[in-house]
Amino acid sequence: MSDFQVNPRVKSEPTGAALGRFIGAFVLFLGGIVLFGSGASGGNPTLDPYMVVGGILAVGLAFGLPMIGAHERG
Repeated sequence: MSDFQVNPRVKSEPTGAALGRFIGAFVLFLGGIVLFGSGASGGNPTLDPYMVVGGILAVGLAFGLPMIGAHERG
């Protein structure tokens, strides 16, 4: 016989927390796209580089923030 054992399932997080994290990441993603597009349009030469970089950072955070604590959830 084998000594194979299945690890107990970790308690899942509340649905509200998962939904809130999804909506927050989605809003951050859309805001980053808007910032990136506004900066790339060339309306204000002084602020455009900062808006593009801010858009890139916001989109990156939108993908990274939901991963915080992922090793504890899964």
